[in-house]
Amino acid sequence: MILRRFLLILAITVTLTLVIVVWLFPSHEDFRFENHCWNGTGNLQAGNEIKPIESLSRLPSASAGTTFILVPYLQFTPDELDTIRSFTSSGGALVLADDYGYGNDVLEYLGLTARFSGRALLDPLSNYNSEWLPRVSIFTDDSLTSGLESLVLNHATSLLNIAPGEIMAQSSLFSFLDDNSNRTWNEGEPTGRKPVISRHMLGSGQVILIADASIFINSMATMASNSNLLSNIIKTSPEGVYFDQSHLSSSNLQETKAMLAKLRSLLAAPLGLLLLIALVFAITLFPLWRRQPDYLNRSLS
Repeated sequence: MILRRFLLILAITVTLTLVIVVWLFPSHEDFRFENHCWNGTGNLQAGNEIKPIESLSRLPSASAGTTFILVPYLQFTPDELDTIRSFTSSGGALVLADDYGYGNDVLEYLGLTARFSGRALLDPLSNYNSEWLPRVSIFTDDSLTSGLESLVLNHATSLLNIAPGEIMAQSSLFSFLDDNSNRTWNEGEPTGRKPVISRHMLGSGQVILIADASIFINSMATMASNSNLLSNIIKTSPEGVYFDQSHLSSSNLQETKAMLAKLRSLLAAPLGLLLLIALVFAITLFPLWRRQPDYLNRSLS
C-alpha cells in the first residue's frame, strides 16, 4: 500500500513537472508571438495593439476598420477561404504577406488576378549586406507608405499581374529574379523594378500584398523603415489588428502548448473548476474508500 501511494505521488509529481517545463519552455517557432528570438514576432506586441488568433473563427464579425495580417504557410480549408473573403468584402483590410507559401490560393479564391511569383528576388547593388536582403526605396505616395525611406526584405519574392495604380513599392533597377538559385543574374532571368507591395480593392474592403513575410519578424522589424510600415498599418486600423497564427508551421512543442492552453481555459470555466475540485476530492478520499471494507469486516467480527 505504501509503495503504491509513493508511486502515485511520484507519477503526479513527474507529470506536473513536465507540464510546467513545457509551458515555460520558450517557443522558437517562425513568426509566432510567443517567440521573442530573431525569427519570432513577439516584439510586435511591444506598444502595438495587435491580437494574435489561433483560428479564423476569432475574426470579428464586423470587419470594417480592422486589419487581418495573414502569413499563409499552411493550406486553407474552403470554410477558411470563405471566412477571409467575407471579412475583406465586408470592409476589412487583409494584409497577405507571403513569399513561397499558399498566398496564391487565397488570391485565386478572392477572384484577384495578382499573384506571388514564388521566385527569389535578389539585388546585388541595392541591399543590406547581401543580395538576399534587397533594399526597397521606391514608393507610391500613400497612407501605407507615409514616412518610409526604405524597407529591407529577407529572401523575398515579387508580385505578378499588378496594375500601375496598384503598386505601392518596387525593388530597384538592379534587382532580378533568380530562377536557377545560383545567386547570379543569367540570360533570360527577369530583371529591373519588381512590385513588392500592392493594394487591391475588394468589395468595401481591400487586400494589401507584401512579397515577404519575414519583414515582420523580430530581427527584421527594426531594419530601415520596416517598423514604420507596421505603424502605418496600425494607424489605418482603428478597430484593431489581428495576426493569424493558425497557418504557421507548428512543432510538437507548440501543439502541446496549445493543448495546455485549451485545458487551462477549460479549467478556468465554472464547470471545469467544479470538475477539478471533484477530481481532487476523489483522489484524496480514494485511500479511505479502499480501506472501508476492511473496517466494516473488523466491525462485524
